[in-house]
Amino acid sequence: MAKLELFPVVVPFEYDFRISRHSKREQPLLIVAYTNDGVTGYGETAENAYYQVQLRDLVALLQGVQEFIEQTSFTDPDMWWTQLKHALHEKCKPHSHLLHFALCAMDMALWDWYARKHQKPLYRCWCDKSEPRPDTDYTIGIDKPEVMLQKMQAHPWPVYKIKVGTKEDIQILTTIRKHTDARIRIDANAGWSLDQLRTYYPLCKQLQIECIEQPLPAAENALLDGFPVDPALPLMADESCVTEEDVITCASYFQGINIKLTKCGGITPALRMIRQARALQLQIMIGSMNESIVGTSAAAHLLPLVDEADLDGPLLLKAPIANGISYENGKIQYADAPGSGVELLPAIYEYLIPDKIS
Repeated sequence: MAKLELFPVVVPFEYDFRISRHSKREQPLLIVAYTNDGVTGYGETAENAYYQVQLRDLVALLQGVQEFIEQTSFTDPDMWWTQLKHALHEKCKPHSHLLHFALCAMDMALWDWYARKHQKPLYRCWCDKSEPRPDTDYTIGIDKPEVMLQKMQAHPWPVYKIKVGTKEDIQILTTIRKHTDARIRIDANAGWSLDQLRTYYPLCKQLQIECIEQPLPAAENALLDGFPVDPALPLMADESCVTEEDVITCASYFQGINIKLTKCGGITPALRMIRQARALQLQIMIGSMNESIVGTSAAAHLLPLVDEADLDGPLLLKAPIANGISYENGKIQYADAPGSGVELLPAIYEYLIPDKIS
């Protein structure tokens, strides 16, 4: 019989993580371990205020289907996501993002278990080669321009993602560009207006910004219709591209999409989104929601299929709670092990919060 274990943790950030909407000092995460036939696969999902997903609810939802998961035979990768979705959907409110967040953790764990059982690295489940793999960025959260510069200088990196959405955006970008020749992409997290985008866009071109992620709120996608985009400075969808149903809509307003496993529901739908985006000639970034090494290692095995990487979540967290992928100046190295290569560290027990979940 299979076994499902849940590890709800709260891990502090190295720096306060501030974007246009909010600031936070720690990241609540839910790690799951699925064991069957003596093999364990790991998955992860994250609490997120924007999508109104709380750790307590994620735990309750998965506990509610634990018996189903432990008694079901998940042997077919083409079937298990749908099996899980049906089971979880019965426990969720209509249109709740909780469904996809919980699906992500279980789908990821099953893919990891499947690859480990067949003694192959995770990427070999969908492609033959592990290369090429784009470098990942390192994110600089919003702060005073001089503090953001200090953070950048403390973490030399080949490509940065700079969070914007303040009155000091141009000063921030100008200050940082004066001190680095690194590649820079920016993320407004839906914090700009159309007038701001029109004003900032030519300045971003002068500063050699390589893309602008989610400038406007998702509800305002239509305002981007006809916006004059230079191919050298594409607009990337994030909050506008949550699940696979959003990809075709985004193709009308954006030049690329940021796929995040947690919000789309795991590896299975992410693979479908990648195929769809390729057919629509969209650029593809694989992103993260500040997951630890557990979830980020799984996402990293999609790198051979995408153009850009935003997988720096573990670098932003203060404490490692697992082994898996490793980083070297923007490059991600896979663990020399089957599956995602993830192994939990004893430190994870320092951040468990069962008292807040029961």
